[in-house]
Amino acid sequence: MVKNFENLKENWSKLLIQMKEDFEISDHIYDAFIKDVLTPVKLEKDTLYIEVPEEGYISFLQNRILSILRIAVSHETGISTENLDIIFKTKNNPSKKQKSETEDFEKLLKNSGISNPQNTFENFIQGSSNSIAYATCIAVAEHPGENYNPLLIYGKTGLGKTHLLHAIANYALKKNPNLNVLYTTCERYVQEYVDSIPKRTTTDFKNKYRNVDILLIDDIHDLAGKEQTQEEFFNTFNDLYDNKKQIVLTSDKPIKEMGEKIQERIKSRLTWGSTCEVYLPDYETRIAILRNKEKLRHPEYPVDNEVIKFIAQNVKSNIRELESSLNNIILYSKIINKTVDLEMAKNRLSYIKNKEENKITPEKITNEVCNYFGLNILDVCGPKRNREFVYARDIAIFLCRDMIKEITQAKIGEFFNRDHATVINSCKKIEINMKLEKDLSEHIKNIKEKLLLI
Repeated sequence: MVKNFENLKENWSKLLIQMKEDFEISDHIYDAFIKDVLTPVKLEKDTLYIEVPEEGYISFLQNRILSILRIAVSHETGISTENLDIIFKTKNNPSKKQKSETEDFEKLLKNSGISNPQNTFENFIQGSSNSIAYATCIAVAEHPGENYNPLLIYGKTGLGKTHLLHAIANYALKKNPNLNVLYTTCERYVQEYVDSIPKRTTTDFKNKYRNVDILLIDDIHDLAGKEQTQEEFFNTFNDLYDNKKQIVLTSDKPIKEMGEKIQERIKSRLTWGSTCEVYLPDYETRIAILRNKEKLRHPEYPVDNEVIKFIAQNVKSNIRELESSLNNIILYSKIINKTVDLEMAKNRLSYIKNKEENKITPEKITNEVCNYFGLNILDVCGPKRNREFVYARDIAIFLCRDMIKEITQAKIGEFFNRDHATVINSCKKIEINMKLEKDLSEHIKNIKEKLLLI
């Protein structure tokens, strides 16, 4: 027997708690996106209408919560999951007061250095590639300065690290507008410090960065080689940490790969808290990201599923390129006033395939090294220790690090079936010998030229 809407409303909190337990939803996700967020407002035939605080929640709920919520509601009401429809909606016609509050909040974000108010946790597509970083960032925003301090998020360019920093600020300020939250890039931080020296405003600079509750800095690896700024950052870090203020940083590489130009004491401090890596998104996550970008940026131009799949299958490098490809075909669609189909998308995005084909990879480098020296790739990548194989292997490892900006030493080692230490030793050996052996420098120069012409 189908229960009525009043029964559903009465049991709503229990239903959500049970759903959390049955589907093992983390505390962070439950508190941020379910508890006190979902309010049932109407059950009409087989359609349940649920109110949420703002539009930003809807994309996340539809992508991540809808299917399990449908099962929970079906169990409670008796309506089959096949027939049950759930629609998320926001309150209609926001009052002048609400509009004013939104404007005030966006101003608060801007004063904190956040230029894009849409970079929220609700609009961040979670997948296996970023789930740990995502959940950890929610925990930091919920309880800054407590469990994950400092937090370092690292990974290749364009995988959503900046979005997560902005989302922390957005969430924390919504929860407590009195917090002093500050976001900046490392480049901007360095420039501000350099400018403060001749102006004799270093005291103002210190006050700005030390009197905060949450400090968010993008691309902390850009401190490399800037000794005086590193000294200032080290002292700022200590001051904030000692006062239990939250520090969140991003980098394009893990701590152990930051190199000698970052002071050891700074790298040591970064190990005190937590580190999370974000990886390249898988196919399903790429599709979800594209659909989310489409809804947020181009709701009036729906894109065919086959076109979305084509982009997701062919653009694997990062999220920015995914969005760029989507924007490209939608812009073209607007110009010619025609709906985008698969054939048009393939024509417009033909550069994708060419770009992927021309991309330098460890395999291409090793093949070229083997061709140059007349060796077999299985011998170079295998366990053999013959002098000619070791020589070619060291060159290939060095070129991977030198020519592939985004690759980690761990990934290089993985390709050559070697550990991290071997990669470091190979690179150092080549760097030293290039200064001593003219032939080696010539070999590397010739191989690089051939690779760049491929």
